[in-house]
Amino acid sequence: MRSFFSISIFPLMCSAAYAADSNFFASSESASMQQYSPVISFGYIVQLIFSLAVVMGFIYMAAKYMLPKMQTNTKGKYQEIKDKLVLEPQVTSYVIGCGNTAYLVIVSNKSATVIDKISLKELS
Repeated sequence: MRSFFSISIFPLMCSAAYAADSNFFASSESASMQQYSPVISFGYIVQLIFSLAVVMGFIYMAAKYMLPKMQTNTKGKYQEIKDKLVLEPQVTSYVIGCGNTAYLVIVSNKSATVIDKISLKELS
């Protein structure tokens, strides 16, 4: 047990001694390298423009093909949402069409209320 302890503590003591050295983290070579700024070349600018074009292409493809699939379907077999208006946070009004009639419904996070029954001819 004692030999294991001495073997495992020795590397820790050595690394602490190296970390205590003032030149361990910042040497004179790295200090001299920090004084120069990087050179922006033509190749770097072309690579940057190409990378931005690839990222913008991914964003365009996601917006064109993925977002329409994530939207909810508002049309069913017998009813559909004709209009939607957010009145307040968590309060929304819907005009729901069903056959030849439509209903104005107000929905909140705790209740749903039918306000009026409207014929679809009046909406057009």
